Amino acid sequence: MSKPEDKPKKHVVFFIDKEKFESDQADLPARTLLADFAKEDPTLTTLATRHGDELKRYTTDEIVHIENGMKFIVLHNTPPTVS
Repeated sequence: MSKPEDKPKKHVVFFIDKEKFESDQADLPARTLLADFAKEDPTLTTLATRHGDELKRYTTDEIVHIENGMKFIVLHNTPPTVS
C-alpha cells in the first residue's frame, strides 16, 4: 500500500520566450523565474504574459501561479544599444 508522500510530484510545464521549462512548484516568485529559469537579471528585466492585446507585468517579488502550458515573455527594461 502506498503512502500519500510516495505519489510522484506533479510537474508544471511552462515557456519563457518560447523555451520550455518544468517545475514541481506551481507558485514561484517572478524573480526566480527570471534568474533561475530564463537566466536573466531580474534588475534589468520584467516577466510578463500576454493575453490578446493586454500585457500583464509581474513585479520581481510577486508570486506567480503557473498553469500548465503557460507562456511568459521577458521584457528588457534598458533601451537597446545601437552599434
